[in-house]
Amino acid sequence: MFDSLKSLGQLAPLLARAKEIQGKMGEFQQRLVNLRATGAAGGGMVTATANGIMEIVELQFSPDAPRQDGELLADLTRAAVNQALTNVRAEIQKQVREITGNLDLSAFQHLLGAGP
Repeated sequence: MFDSLKSLGQLAPLLARAKEIQGKMGEFQQRLVNLRATGAAGGGMVTATANGIMEIVELQFSPDAPRQDGELLADLTRAAVNQALTNVRAEIQKQVREITGNLDLSAFQHLLGAGP
């Protein structure tokens, strides 16, 4: 119960900045398509680039990539893609924290039914 009250006390600063944050988030969402992050596997044999809307926009295979071993190439490609997606999610989280001024929104998850 006291945790809920504590969370409500943290709500006032968030509400005061809500319009500003909302505007910045709208601008940020428009820029997501241009956000890029890269992942690599096999020592750079396969490189994948993802954008901020979780699309793979580029795949590159080095001349050393095992093109004759389809299973290994598939594994390396999957690993590079997963790394690119992980990296782009991390970049999105970083930029959202900057926009919100590092507000810790996790305290409100339980109020929204998203947490314990």
